[in-house]
Amino acid sequence: MSTLFSRYRFTSKLMITYLLLTVIPISLLGYISFVQYTRSIEAQVGKYVPRILHQANANIDRAMDEFVKLTDLIYSSREVMAVLRTDSYPSQSEFLQDRFTVESFLSRTYLSGNYRDVLAVFIVSRNRLFANSRLAYADFDFQNPIPYGQGFDLRGKVNIVLPEETNLRFEGDVPYLLIVRQITDFDNMRNLGTIFLAVTLGFMDDILRDLAERDAADLWVMNDDGRIVYHTDPERIGSFYPDAYRFPIHNGSFKKTGGGGELFSVSESQVTGWTLVHHIPIKALTSQTDRTLNAVIIMFVLFVIVTGSISVFIAWNFTRPLNRLSRLMRDVQKGNFQVDLKINSRDEVGMLAHRFNHMVKEIRNLIRENYQIELKQKEAELYALQFQINPHFMYNTLEAIAMSVEEGEKEKVVEMVTLLGRMLRFSLSNRRRTVTIAEEIQHAEDYLRIQKYRFEDALEYEVRSSIAADRYETPKFILQPVVENGIKYGLEHRRRVRIGIDIDYLPDESGEPSAIRFVVRDNGIGMEPERLARVRRRLEDLSFQRDSSFGLANVHSRIVLTYGEPYGLSIDSREGRGTETTIVIPIMHHGGEPS
Repeated sequence: MSTLFSRYRFTSKLMITYLLLTVIPISLLGYISFVQYTRSIEAQVGKYVPRILHQANANIDRAMDEFVKLTDLIYSSREVMAVLRTDSYPSQSEFLQDRFTVESFLSRTYLSGNYRDVLAVFIVSRNRLFANSRLAYADFDFQNPIPYGQGFDLRGKVNIVLPEETNLRFEGDVPYLLIVRQITDFDNMRNLGTIFLAVTLGFMDDILRDLAERDAADLWVMNDDGRIVYHTDPERIGSFYPDAYRFPIHNGSFKKTGGGGELFSVSESQVTGWTLVHHIPIKALTSQTDRTLNAVIIMFVLFVIVTGSISVFIAWNFTRPLNRLSRLMRDVQKGNFQVDLKINSRDEVGMLAHRFNHMVKEIRNLIRENYQIELKQKEAELYALQFQINPHFMYNTLEAIAMSVEEGEKEKVVEMVTLLGRMLRFSLSNRRRTVTIAEEIQHAEDYLRIQKYRFEDALEYEVRSSIAADRYETPKFILQPVVENGIKYGLEHRRRVRIGIDIDYLPDESGEPSAIRFVVRDNGIGMEPERLARVRRRLEDLSFQRDSSFGLANVHSRIVLTYGEPYGLSIDSREGRGTETTIVIPIMHHGGEPS
């Protein structure tokens, strides 16, 4: 064990010792204590809450049974039963008298102070409606009240209708249950009608008040379909509980994982079939920890602070030089080689500092040498580029000027000489390696206008720019070689060639300008796939061998060597449909640095 431990660095030894003696033991102790406490709380709640729910369900069943028995009071009035047996009336006054008799009985019997949870009572019999209510109501369909009107055989059963199953609404949108039962004439064994007893949910509030007093707990009653009959949050009454079918049991408690954990306790009524659900998050059960757990947590925190401070102090004194070395290495990684690690000790850290300083010095020398080589290479490239004006172009232009002189076209001669002079002045200006985009466009347009004088209707061109060209800079001679290439190969195989130049911003993923893009299109014959592949490989080779694609390769190489990836030139061509050349450069403000 000692041999294995001796292989680690001193800092690692300190941290391992700290973990073994403090953090791990105290963490395990606190974790075990908390887990045991949580499990004990869950076990207690899971054991006793279902018993309470079962008793509450029994009380709800008894209350519902009492409401059902209230419907039997209709048989205690001979006058009411006589009215319900009546089939027709000789006059309207007799019908109104009977209605008064029945509705007075309903008011005295059901809406008196003894039955405060009864909201309203309705009797539908032989196309007659007798009703009395504590509150104003609406949408009780006389012709088809729910689906339980006269003539519907309930077979002696009692039906409970929820508000969502009917259009009946009371003032204030009071939640209620509708108990539906047929009225039977037992003397003649025939159906006299249907009684509807509307009951508020106040009786459930009274039964479930004690359970519902917990702030973090939810309590609700739902039917087989998951429709919520009662909820401690009145706004959720009538909605659906989507996970009702996922309950693994009908009576008892179960835990649902995820989101910190939840404890459900359920009890199903054998009378109504409704399920009473008690739900509480596990965090709410463990929110009030006991004194022992608090004491353990406090001791853990204090112990970690003390031992951690000691370990950090010792390790800091030992690792401070290494941290300085690490910071300087990050600076070197970012490109700052003007660093010096001054450590005068002769131990291993001092030797490491000496070697680091020597390494950085060697890197600076190598960078300086490579930088000089690269500068010379770029100067040679630019020098070669500035003298690559095609002699054939010069000869053909001078010949065109001579012909115009012979034909007496004075204005044309002046224009061509002016354009040629401006092109030569632009080419021989060696002081600047970059020019404004407006100047580069002007140079390309001068070349196109001279060619237009030569080829007349055989050449068409259009230059479109959506940027402020005079505000940004570009390397010299990046457009004219591409345009020259398009005209050269376009006129070899077509009677008329069209050149299009577009200059715009290249957006990034967020839609903000990230670069400037030049797109040169021609309607030439294009390139077959094999030739296009050769040209693309030629662009990837940054050497400078003069061939048919020297102009394009020169443009691409200068941009890549100057600005790096992903800037440069790319070509896309389809045989018989033309070629599109795209040049991408960084955004460089006039007189500034690339952005």
